[in-house]
Amino acid sequence: MAAGPSLIAQIDELVGLFNRKSLDLPDGFFDRRSQLLLNGTPFEAMLGRSPSDPLVLMIARGPAGYRFAVKALQHAVPDARIERGTIEAAEPDAGNACLVPLWLSGHLRGTGTPIEVVLRVSVTMGDQQAVSRANMDIDAVALDQLRDARLRE
Repeated sequence: MAAGPSLIAQIDELVGLFNRKSLDLPDGFFDRRSQLLLNGTPFEAMLGRSPSDPLVLMIARGPAGYRFAVKALQHAVPDARIERGTIEAAEPDAGNACLVPLWLSGHLRGTGTPIEVVLRVSVTMGDQQAVSRANMDIDAVALDQLRDARLRE
C-alpha cells in the first residue's frame, strides 16, 4: 500500500505530538481495537494474563496501549526525539500496510548514555481508516537498554 497524504499527515502529526511530550493522538488514528505489537508480540501477550481478558485488551489496545508504551519510552529516554524516514509500501502480500522508519534519539535515564536507534513500524490500516495493527521492530540490544533505563529512578 502506498501511504496516502492523509495517513502521512497523521503520522507526521503523531511524531510532532510525541516530540512535544504529548500523549494526544491524531483524531481517529487508533480505535479501541487497534492492536499494538513489539517485535511481533502483541502488547496484550506481554501483560501476563489471558490476552482475551477485557481489562488486558482495554489497557493494551488502541489509544490506551499507545499511551502506555509512550509513557514507558519517555521515562526511559526523557529527552526522546523521533524523526520519520520515507514511508515505504509493504510487501505485496501484506495487504493494506506500509512501513514507517523512525529514528529515535536521546539519552538513557540514569546514565545519560546517548541512544540512536531505528524503529521500523509496520502500519496496517483497517476498514474504518483507523490503524488496525501497528508492529514496531527494534533491535534486541537497544530494547534491552530501554528496558534497563525504564527501571532506573
